[in-house]
Amino acid sequence: MTFVCFSRLSKTCLILLASWFVIPWAWSDSATGAYTLGTGDEVKITVYGQPELASEGQISARGTLVVPLLGSIHVAGKTSADAAELIADSYQRGNFLKNAQVNLLVTQYRSQVVAILGKVNRPGRMILEGPTSLTQALAWAGGVAPSGSERLILTRFTHGKQERTEYDLQQLLNYEAGDTPPVWLKDGDTLYVPNAGRFYLNGEVHSPGMYPLDRPLNVTQALSAGGGPTARASNGSVKLLRQQANGKLQELKAKPEDPVMDGDVLVVKESLF
Repeated sequence: MTFVCFSRLSKTCLILLASWFVIPWAWSDSATGAYTLGTGDEVKITVYGQPELASEGQISARGTLVVPLLGSIHVAGKTSADAAELIADSYQRGNFLKNAQVNLLVTQYRSQVVAILGKVNRPGRMILEGPTSLTQALAWAGGVAPSGSERLILTRFTHGKQERTEYDLQQLLNYEAGDTPPVWLKDGDTLYVPNAGRFYLNGEVHSPGMYPLDRPLNVTQALSAGGGPTARASNGSVKLLRQQANGKLQELKAKPEDPVMDGDVLVVKESLF
């Protein structure tokens, strides 16, 4: 596979690169949690030394799987290893086999689904066909749309309670740093990409105008987006206009490390000398 990206990488290009170089697609209990079988999954069963007992089937709406000689066995909610052990024990308890060795392989993942919504190029429902990270899911959805934010919102139900977690796309893509592990998706997750905010630069900056607020920025970083202050700019004098809940504008003296919010207007004053 070949990726062609320009010097200033787009969000979509970055996500595709990350999904290509991401950790190999293999289940790891420590990183992703073991996959649990569910309705619609298709599996293949083999029994060591007993080729006539090999079979393929789909887990029913009741969570059961038809196994040769044993009939329907409930396997939904179990890992592949646990389901194989259950089948082996059933063969032994039924006096069909002694020391049965069973292997169960998932051939089609269909039971676990995540929703990808908001400002992505191809929103929809994605079937988890193995371990899938948040950035891989974004790549599947065509990447973040030009109007989308790099602030990602993941909603997940844990023990019956809804949890909402925000992630920064740039941090998730920073795999080389080694301090940001992948975020692995689970059945029922919803990934939402909100609309990017906007901020405005005015006064003594090289390129005044409107800019997307698609990731967290402070005042210094926001000014850099507009090429930075001009030679006529007053040293350290930046005015910030911010709309309040009542609709009125509040004027503040901006500090370099202050965070920029959606709708903010930064005005760089001219030096008087």
